Amino acid sequence: MQGQPPSKTATLITFPPSLDSELSRFLLTHYGIPHRERRHTLFFSFIPTLLHGSSLHLPLVYSDAYRLDTVRKMIDYFDPLSPDDRKLLLTGPERERVEADWTPFNDTLGGATAAFAYHHLLPHRDIMIRPLSEGTPSFEGLAVRWAYPLFAGFLRSGLHLSDSRAEEALGQIRTVVQSVDQRLTDGRRYLVGDRFSLSDMAFAVALGPLVVPDQYGGPLPSVGEMPPVLQSAVAEMRAHPAGQFALRIYRDHRRGAARG
Repeated sequence: MQGQPPSKTATLITFPPSLDSELSRFLLTHYGIPHRERRHTLFFSFIPTLLHGSSLHLPLVYSDAYRLDTVRKMIDYFDPLSPDDRKLLLTGPERERVEADWTPFNDTLGGATAAFAYHHLLPHRDIMIRPLSEGTPSFEGLAVRWAYPLFAGFLRSGLHLSDSRAEEALGQIRTVVQSVDQRLTDGRRYLVGDRFSLSDMAFAVALGPLVVPDQYGGPLPSVGEMPPVLQSAVAEMRAHPAGQFALRIYRDHRRGAARG
């Protein structure tokens, strides 16, 4: 009989628009881990992560039994405890394929999506105040509103944003999306094997801000609010088989979430 994850409600600390935070929401829901989410904006998040996880990393999920401060740690902890039909890492050669997808999807595509989107969104203060602070304590939201240049500057510096980086990022996005298009040409329903895996989840989350699923759990600007360059990118990605695949993964597997 398969082991079961601890049933006591955990606490998940997130930065609202972070892709890793969105992946952690998806993961915990999929694994059936009872949890409450506590959202914090930049800088303020360091207090609870240090207090509860001795870490500056986000997302952080913790309970009496564990403290896990990266999404990869969450996967490696919860996947072995899950029933076979909930495991995301699969087994045998399929496990190797899933692991091979982790870096190009979570790191390369996720990093490129974040860089491209933030570069074009951060100049628009009125659009970005909500995504940076939605669901956080009210004083944190006020801090974002009053000191927006500080928050935007921190993200620009941390992500090394520039026109050339955004152009490079769009090229990386297109390369990964086209590679997934190619994998889907044989009519497969999932990227590895015949059932849902981490490959599908990681790809859908990493592309999420550029296809804007209704079930996306983090705060995103609506397509209508986005500047034209991002509206064009969303239309381009949705036109790909891979973009439609990401939307279907959210529709079929991201239960209990809907964008505000």
